[in-house]
Amino acid sequence: MGPPDYIGVKDASIHGVGGFIVGQEKACLPTVFRMEWPEWVKQEVLKTNAGQKGTLINSDLEMAGLLLLWLVMEEVCDLTSGSHVALFSDNAPTVSWVNHEKEW
Repeated sequence: MGPPDYIGVKDASIHGVGGFIVGQEKACLPTVFRMEWPEWVKQEVLKTNAGQKGTLINSDLEMAGLLLLWLVMEEVCDLTSGSHVALFSDNAPTVSWVNHEKEW
């Protein structure tokens, strides 16, 4: 498949999500992004971490962060059918989901 056209890296925490995007084989405006989660999201994760009935865990934030990374890439990269994109995440459930999804 060769080197990717574009590379995106992100990380998420209870505080927010951020990352960067660069072009490798195709030109792309190097972009850094960051977004703070709304307070209700933070509270749901805190509840879960405290053993209460929270509805979100860190892996949910990581998956949302991957979606945000993709949306930013759509704005700053010339993504076309057949574009080769490398997305980097340090969250095993997110990586597993992406790897499984490509097999569908």
